[in-house]
Amino acid sequence: MSYILLNAKFGFGEIWKYSVEHIAFTLILLACVALAFAAVILLFFQKRKLEKQHKQAEEAAIFLQTMEAEQRAREEAEAKQRAKEEAERLAKEEKQKKLQEQELAAETAPKKVCLFCGKENPEHTEFCEECAGKKFGSLEEFEQKKAKRAKDREEKQSGKKKTSTVTPELVEKNTKYAGKWLLYRLYIGDMDSMEETEEAYFFELRASNGEKLFASEEYTSYNGALKGIETHKTNIANGNFRVCLTKKGDYMFKLLTGKNTLLCTGENYPTQARCESAIESVKRFAQTALVDENLQELLIQAPTEDSAPLPEIENNGNGKWVISSKTDIHGEKVFVFDLFANNGEKLLSSEEYTSYIGAINGITTHKKNVDSGNFRISLTKRGDYVFKLLNGNGQLLCLGEHYKTKRLCQNAVESVKRFALSSPVLTDAKTAEENK
Repeated sequence: MSYILLNAKFGFGEIWKYSVEHIAFTLILLACVALAFAAVILLFFQKRKLEKQHKQAEEAAIFLQTMEAEQRAREEAEAKQRAKEEAERLAKEEKQKKLQEQELAAETAPKKVCLFCGKENPEHTEFCEECAGKKFGSLEEFEQKKAKRAKDREEKQSGKKKTSTVTPELVEKNTKYAGKWLLYRLYIGDMDSMEETEEAYFFELRASNGEKLFASEEYTSYNGALKGIETHKTNIANGNFRVCLTKKGDYMFKLLTGKNTLLCTGENYPTQARCESAIESVKRFAQTALVDENLQELLIQAPTEDSAPLPEIENNGNGKWVISSKTDIHGEKVFVFDLFANNGEKLLSSEEYTSYIGAINGITTHKKNVDSGNFRISLTKRGDYVFKLLNGNGQLLCLGEHYKTKRLCQNAVESVKRFALSSPVLTDAKTAEENK
């Protein structure tokens, strides 16, 4: 408005003349106008910048909220999955515990049937009158033989420290009592033919709640089983345990001697933690458990032998010893070896060795005992046969495969004898490369 008035009063020429004459004032005026214009432009862009930052902040807030919601959803899903897995684990452990309790109840239930024919026999818990007559002449004769065996055991142990018999009174007095060593007399025979049965002895360590912690190998005599208990106690006290994975993916512990020969194996457990907990239970109960000298009778029916021809292995070449390495459950490298026939059949597998040289020396030891014929064929408690290779002291070196009949097991022993001494020692490619 002032410009219009000024222009109307003085005219453009006067204004220009005035501006030239007062150049300083004109420049200041133009500078003020430029600054005002620049300020307007700056404010405009500042406003745009602030709007953009505000929008970015809103988008970042929305993104963070979305991420937090997704993280919470993931954590809730993982928590539900862990809870589900824990529930399944507990259910599995509970099922396993119930099965063990059922097995224990079945094993410790009073025998109401004849050991040979399986018929109901409420008056006599070992053999019915008919079977006892076929085996021993009469029930009276059987009782006499049984009493004589008990008397012979007592005479053999005279002068030695008697192992305490478990009685309720002794349990009440002994506050350290926690478990029990159960001794079994194992009858191995043919119920159908009623041929003379073989006898063997083994023992089990039971916890105070009756849970079976492990069962021993068989012994040929009662006194041998008693000595075996002391041997097991010594090696348990020395902590000679090894935890291994079974072929089915379960965990099991092995009790070894000081020279790393196998004494016995424990039960199968679904997790390593359960297996290690069982080892702690063995350590806790073994030293304070008392030996129950009341022998438990157990009969295993020998499988019926068939007349089918035995598998033939052509003797047109050697088998092979193959050394391989693997990583155990503790992440340590161990070595094992297998003996194969020339047709690829596996004849035996070794225990684990901590070094390659140890495995080489182990093959030499196995060859020596094969050459000496240190084999024992046993009928397992599940009713099949397995051969055992022993060292000169009768300690177990390795177990063979399982066979349905004794003839097949004997044939496998002959195959081991045929191939063990002449077969070359090979190493699988991976192990050979690592031990160059």
